[in-house]
Amino acid sequence: MRNKDSGDKKYYRVLNILNRLNAGPVRIADLSAEFDVSARSIQRDLERINLTGFHLDTPRRGVYTFAEGVSLKSFNLSSEQLSVLVLMSEMAGGMGGAIKEAFDKVFARATSAAAEDSPFYAVGPRSLNPLTRRFYEDITFAIEHHKKLRVRYASTGGARERVLCPVKIIASESFFYMMAAVDGGKPVMFQKFRVDRIKRLEILPEEFPPPPPGLIKRIIGAATTIWGVNEGKKIKVELKAGGAAADFLRSKEILPGQKISRPAADGSITVKAVIHHPMEVVPLVLHWMPEITITAPADLSAEVKHRVDAYLRKQRAGE
Repeated sequence: MRNKDSGDKKYYRVLNILNRLNAGPVRIADLSAEFDVSARSIQRDLERINLTGFHLDTPRRGVYTFAEGVSLKSFNLSSEQLSVLVLMSEMAGGMGGAIKEAFDKVFARATSAAAEDSPFYAVGPRSLNPLTRRFYEDITFAIEHHKKLRVRYASTGGARERVLCPVKIIASESFFYMMAAVDGGKPVMFQKFRVDRIKRLEILPEEFPPPPPGLIKRIIGAATTIWGVNEGKKIKVELKAGGAAADFLRSKEILPGQKISRPAADGSITVKAVIHHPMEVVPLVLHWMPEITITAPADLSAEVKHRVDAYLRKQRAGE
């Protein structure tokens, strides 16, 4: 494994340890073996957590647990956000003075205010299983050292074993994806594999040649969803949106490189973009219909209509 204790490694260890502590006591020896790091590294992680404000007790040597009354549920942030605060606390402490004082105030406000009063309150879906990233460190190691991976992967067609050449980890909508070429296939043809569907993973001694410089960056390009990380044809799309849909599209870049017209007299806008996969647009239209329509291309509009018709048929069949 890697010798350097990178920020990414510490982040995911802290995230994992926070969730373990929330479930019950943890043992330094167990965590050290699981993460393949020294007991002192785990001890430092626990010290970071304790010094940030998540008070810990040690009922016996080498065992830690949240102090009575401490629970992640008592905080108003997700475990991912809390783990970031733990590492930020260490940074602020190193700077000292006004920086440390300012961080302490931010932490106190973020974690002790009532949920409805907290400036960090989030509305929306939350990850149900933040621990599905257990292979994160091995995949990162394989990417950095160009090592092949043997994985057992459960796709919609069933589980099977394959050897992969990983080049990137991509996060999208609470899922982590491994971008990799299949060993024996085209060396620059990459697929995406959801990390939570990996059932077994082994780092192989064999290495693979790294992709040409800049290739992965070009493939990912301006993608705004995992569907946009896709090689192949480009699709020019044009949408017309009104009402809240128009406001939403004006507020942020939803489609890669989107260009928005000036509002018409009725407030509607035209949105143009170039996508790599129909699913970059289809969920957006389904979510905002009827305030958003596809004006081009015709086959993409037909795809949305097909999905709506299929849904209505199932609804009628269930009545």
